[in-house]
Order: sequence, then C-alpha cells, then structure tokens
Amino acid sequence: MPSLPRAMRWLPAFPVLLAVIAWLPLTGCEDDPAVPTVPPAVSAGITILNLQSSNPDPLSFATCQTGAGVLLEAHGSHDPAGQPIEFEWRDEVDYGDGRRVPAPDWGPTSSVLRTTELDQPAQFSTVAYHYVTLTVRTRDGRTASETLRVTVTSCEECGTQ
Repeated sequence: MPSLPRAMRWLPAFPVLLAVIAWLPLTGCEDDPAVPTVPPAVSAGITILNLQSSNPDPLSFATCQTGAGVLLEAHGSHDPAGQPIEFEWRDEVDYGDGRRVPAPDWGPTSSVLRTTELDQPAQFSTVAYHYVTLTVRTRDGRTASETLRVTVTSCEECGTQ
C-alpha cells in the first residue's frame, strides 16, 4: 500500500480534531464555582413590643393597636450558597375594600425598609390590615419572599378612630 505524503498524514485525524475543538468551550473551567440556582431561605416574623390588642384577629399573624412598636424579624433567613443577603420589608395596607396600597407608616415617601440586620424596629399607625412582605435578596439577584398579615386596630383606651 502506498504511503501518504508527509503533509497529508494528519488528514484521517482531522474530524476528531474538529470535534475536540468544538467540545472544549462547552466544558468550562473545573475550578469555577457553580452558579447558585437555589433561592435563599426566607423566614419572616413580627413581635409586637407594645400596644397589643386584647381582641386578636385569628386570620392575622399578629394584632396590635395603632401606634404599636414592633420588631420585624428575619431569623432563619439565609442563603444556602453562603452569599451575604439583604432584607427588604414592604408594608401594604388594605382598608377593608380588598385593595392593597403602600402604607404611609414608615415614612412620607416609602413603604419599604431595607437592611442587612436580622431585626428591624418599626411602627404601625394606620388602622387597617397590613400585609408585610419580607424579601430576601442575594448579591447575585436571587430572591424569596414571605408575607404576613397584621391587623392594626384603633387605640382601645384612647378612643382613636
């Protein structure tokens, strides 16, 4: 059998070489960390610090009177991938008509509190059903949320309506 000229001896391996070149970009680097896809764990809680209501709403997580000081709690929230997390607390109110609107209680221009702390003090002044949502956000943008309903009643001893 005649032998191939020296310049053409690599031709039978050419398809294999092309396959390897096409496959290499798909493999990535082995030492790159995997991109997390699991959302962070969220665990919201609210502790009424003062002005608890003597008539709790069984449909709500908590019931308090107008002007109550509360502690918004994110204990148990974490990122399984270990990234730092930020907490965003959003307060919306329903005045009994089934529509949620931003609550005015946490400042004149915002119903949102952002923090990196597990505990955030706040106050409820608006008599309404409050829907308080904790959103946990990681640096790479993954989020998870939980909403708690809090009923805020009028002051039981002062006649505030």
